Amino acid sequence: MPCKPDLQDLMDGDGLPSLTNSQFHVPNPYAPGQSTIWDSAAALQDAAGAAFSLPHRDGSPSTTTIDPVPGVDTIDVMTKDMRALVKKIQDLRHLGIEDSKIALPKICVVGDQSTGKSSLIEGMSEINVPRSAGTCTRCPMEINLSESDQPWKCEVTLSYSYTYSTKGGLGKITKANKLGPWYETAESQDVPFLTLHSKNQVQDAIKRAQLAILNPHKDPAEFLASSSLNIDDATAPVKFSPNVVRLDISAPHFPNLAFYDLPGVISQAEHDEEAYLVTLVENLVKHYVAQKNCIVLLTLPMTDDATNSSAARIVREIKATDRTLGVLTKPDRVEDIAQWADLLTGHKFHLGHGYYVVRNNPNPNVEHRQARMEEAQFFSTEPWTTALAPFQLRLGTFNLQNALSQLLIDQIKDCLPDVEKKIREKALRIHDELRELPEPVNQNTFYVLCTKLQDLKSAISACLEGGSKDMPMLKLWNRIAQDFASAIQRTRPDLRLLTEQEDFRNDDEPDCEIMEINESKQSPKRKLTPQEDAGAASTKNVAVDYTEHFQRFTKPERTFDLEEIRSINEDCSSGPTAHLHPKAVERVHGFSVCHWERPMRTFVDVTFKQVKKAIMAQVKSVLVAHQETELYRQVSDITLQFLQKMKDNVHSEAGQLYTLETTQFVANDRDALQKWGSTYYNDFKKARKEKKVIALYRSRGVQLPSDRAKYEKAIEAIDFGCDPFMNELKLMAAAHAHYKVASSRFIDNICMIIHSKLFSECKENLFKAIEKGIGIWEVDASSRCLELMADDPERLQRRAFLLKDQEKLETALQWLGSTVTYNDPSDEDVEMSHTQEGHIKPAEDD
Repeated sequence: MPCKPDLQDLMDGDGLPSLTNSQFHVPNPYAPGQSTIWDSAAALQDAAGAAFSLPHRDGSPSTTTIDPVPGVDTIDVMTKDMRALVKKIQDLRHLGIEDSKIALPKICVVGDQSTGKSSLIEGMSEINVPRSAGTCTRCPMEINLSESDQPWKCEVTLSYSYTYSTKGGLGKITKANKLGPWYETAESQDVPFLTLHSKNQVQDAIKRAQLAILNPHKDPAEFLASSSLNIDDATAPVKFSPNVVRLDISAPHFPNLAFYDLPGVISQAEHDEEAYLVTLVENLVKHYVAQKNCIVLLTLPMTDDATNSSAARIVREIKATDRTLGVLTKPDRVEDIAQWADLLTGHKFHLGHGYYVVRNNPNPNVEHRQARMEEAQFFSTEPWTTALAPFQLRLGTFNLQNALSQLLIDQIKDCLPDVEKKIREKALRIHDELRELPEPVNQNTFYVLCTKLQDLKSAISACLEGGSKDMPMLKLWNRIAQDFASAIQRTRPDLRLLTEQEDFRNDDEPDCEIMEINESKQSPKRKLTPQEDAGAASTKNVAVDYTEHFQRFTKPERTFDLEEIRSINEDCSSGPTAHLHPKAVERVHGFSVCHWERPMRTFVDVTFKQVKKAIMAQVKSVLVAHQETELYRQVSDITLQFLQKMKDNVHSEAGQLYTLETTQFVANDRDALQKWGSTYYNDFKKARKEKKVIALYRSRGVQLPSDRAKYEKAIEAIDFGCDPFMNELKLMAAAHAHYKVASSRFIDNICMIIHSKLFSECKENLFKAIEKGIGIWEVDASSRCLELMADDPERLQRRAFLLKDQEKLETALQWLGSTVTYNDPSDEDVEMSHTQEGHIKPAEDD
């Protein structure tokens, strides 16, 4: 064969001729040894009506310039160095691991009906598909080509992933169910249909397989050649199906290539009642091509206007143009070449992988080799060798096959790591779910059950004893107890230290002279709070709460005034008196503690909720694998009943304690009472004098100094004489002292009740109640244990399904764990290595 001119100097980054020079030699791959002098500007002016340039194509595959040699099938040359990698994807797909999250790389052929799609499939796979009237593609057809040292063979398989039902309405298509009467199954099923050893049998086999798919309620065996069915007279109750006919074709020198032939997009149905089929087919096509790992092969006949293509509209709507390769068919019937030149250059209807042009013989009886020779002859004529000479590397089935091969390899290289990652993620999800669905216990049930109960006993004890970050219940309860104590202290009644008469606006004045203070730099006057302004003794929060349970108890429950305290003392003394009556102190104390019941009930309720939550969490954790058994239900019920009984006991004893505190005035710790009484009296006396001074200064329009030392000196300098409410201050101080002692005692005793009647009871007696309640010590213990641990049939079925899925994923990871070496035409040898471990286990952090 004569040497061909080197095109590298004429190529741009796309593998297309550079147009920097107006004239150059273009080699003719269909006429070896010959070339044509081509004037770019003039020829393209004639072709498209205006001069234009060839833009860069993002993602466009490089195409090798190899002449098809007569006598050698071009399919043999394709992707020889990448077969193992593509074969791995085919194996993964047949394993059935694909789902909504795991999408394997694929090529999908889409187009409107009668766009030359069938001829394209024949040219790529060397088989003949049905072309007679009414035998268009009615379901997806998966075609897998693979190399083998055995003679040509084709295995036909029916892959069922959907069931057919008209219960929801035949033509009802919704967002939830986009395929109308077809409903996706939980698990796909592959049914072997036929094994062929001659290419001449393929066309009839596809007819029969498609009829079997379109008769979802019949046995596929009825459509085999061995049956009495006359296939030409056979009918189908459904027009389209999402279930798949799969062809696994192997032969010597075959590549490993796989693609899907999808039903042609239709614009209208034959009958009005079948109008839903238009949407059904469109949704089916979208389901495939919307996947990010899908390379879309869009067929456009050069006999029609490209703007009328429904398939092209779908590709644009789902934003898949960047991963789409356009195939222009029927070039022998084109009338106006201009619009197609605009497509080839990317000036119109730009696709990420550009366009290729193929010419196939419409006669299905023509052999593949003859059709390729005719195609080569066709593209060796004008305008393909003249006006369209720059596109020679995008003409013909052979160049298309090369491009698809490279695109598929690139797609696999890009997505395979992510596929492996998602397989591992799904494997871990299944692993976690299987932990909750253990193997059913058929032997030694008594031993297994007793072991579980002992584990539960230990878990409950550890939970109630605390001491571990994994068991934080007791730590949280201690904080709740502190908040309860704070609530009791915050709600202690307060005292309003000034009477309404003590406003100093009359002529009554203390024995002192008020001097106005002139300070060169005075700080802003401190604004009094409403309580201070009213003359009440301020009550500061004891502590910031750890929890939110006592937010209702943040301020004094009531505020006494001095006249009210005087009145109480007089009532207990049968008239005015200068002494404190013990009954008065007792009565004020009674008023002060009567509100304790509400925070006490809150404390008990919150404690119970925490204990219930912690213990039930242990029940679930220990018996997580048996949640649908009678054992889990009975243990849960017994535990809840026991806890409710303990809660009632705690409320009862806490109520009795509250009654004692509010009805019995007992205080034997005289030292503490004396100490706190003196402290509170001094605090009241000092605070009352300060507020009287503030009121006095305010009434005279004079401001107290901002300096603390001067401020205190000014307070001390004023003498109001003998305080008429001294006894009332002493009475309130005594009541506060009793509150201090009684509240500490009350808080401690409530906590003791909770410890003894709830925590200790749960540790010591809950397990005994469970053992007695489930009846494992009855006469027929073995039968009782089997009854308790019998699992739900649906869970057993779910477990079997997950185990099968787990086995698939382990196999997939083992396959991915092998090392795949392939040769990329544009790179050095590349080795893809993955983790050898195929077993399911939690992934480690990088």
